[in-house]
Amino acid sequence: MESQIISLLLRRVNFDKAKALVTKDMFDKKYKTIFDAVMHYHTKYEGDLSKDNLFMVHKNLYPAMHDSTRELVEEAIQDIPEDVEGDPNFVMDTLTEFWRREMARKVGETAIDIWNGDSATFGDLRMMIDQIINQDSATGILSMQREETDVEELFLDFEADPDFPFPITTLADEIAGTYRGNLGIIFARPESGKSSFCAFLAAEAIRKGHRVGYIMNEETAKRMKSRVLTAYFNVHKETYMQEIDNIKKVYKEEIEDNLYIMDSVGSDITEIDQFTKLNKIDILFIDQLDKVKVNGEFSRGDERLKELYVNAREIAKRNACMVWAVSQASYDAHNRQFLDFAMLDGSKTGKAGEADVIVGIGKTGSSEVENIVRHICISKNKINGWHGMLNCNIDVEHGVYY
Repeated sequence: MESQIISLLLRRVNFDKAKALVTKDMFDKKYKTIFDAVMHYHTKYEGDLSKDNLFMVHKNLYPAMHDSTRELVEEAIQDIPEDVEGDPNFVMDTLTEFWRREMARKVGETAIDIWNGDSATFGDLRMMIDQIINQDSATGILSMQREETDVEELFLDFEADPDFPFPITTLADEIAGTYRGNLGIIFARPESGKSSFCAFLAAEAIRKGHRVGYIMNEETAKRMKSRVLTAYFNVHKETYMQEIDNIKKVYKEEIEDNLYIMDSVGSDITEIDQFTKLNKIDILFIDQLDKVKVNGEFSRGDERLKELYVNAREIAKRNACMVWAVSQASYDAHNRQFLDFAMLDGSKTGKAGEADVIVGIGKTGSSEVENIVRHICISKNKINGWHGMLNCNIDVEHGVYY
């Protein structure tokens, strides 16, 4: 079946449907490098990939491969069926069946690992089973759905309140908030208030009953949890213990089931998608998205970043949640009030092109006044079109913007 799957993936239209579903680890050893060659070609070039070109791409990608191994791989390429076009439903069914078989194999292997004492893999097993039970996670990636919303409901949506209102009054006066399916970017220079701003948004989302997910590969999850709770309870660490009994009670009742903060060094974007679906996340923060792994071969760093942000947008749409990507600003933003999205670190257009709204946080100095003033800059806004800068204050000790 692997040979047939590779044949399907040679066609660009099939590859685009399957790239978020079919992964390298689903193939045996000789097909892994062939799959790499297919990925490399479609990431870099447009159009279909012929078998003759597949030979050349593979040889260029693996110039030092041992002769005996190359002979096996080239035999496998030669055996790939020619031009498997087929009905679109056939293509979808074949790819989905391949995915199901491989998921079943992974579940079996992981279950054996747990039986042999590796309890650390139990979380992986839960995610796999959730994917299989919710088979839309496979077919949903491969299919499209016609929009059938009633006309009257569409016009009512124009007047609908945002799903996630901004909790800063001056900002909410210009942009009321964001919606499920949106991708936003929050960026700033180091030590300018990105984490505090996100923690403040997270605390307010929990206050309104939303389930918050937080992926941390920058700060520790423990530190971010402390920030969110400080903003939620609006208490200073020195008075924290004085109110600990009430804090523990409220945490149990209002926060515990609505806050999922994960240490996530080395995670890839598909794991984050699974985490979001499994925990039914309403609003997801990824700090920092730029450091997350993504499948593919990229000749430039900005190409990899664009693919990451495309995937983040898909997570927002597929899971009907709001996704906030946290990013650094380049040195161009140092001591600046207004931060334009061209100051995003690593990619001037690729990252920004996928976002619905981009929020920059400017800070101009370290004096006593400058240390509490932040400049909230909206340089991209597909929600209602407003662009500009607003000044606000930050209570550094409590992590609250006002």
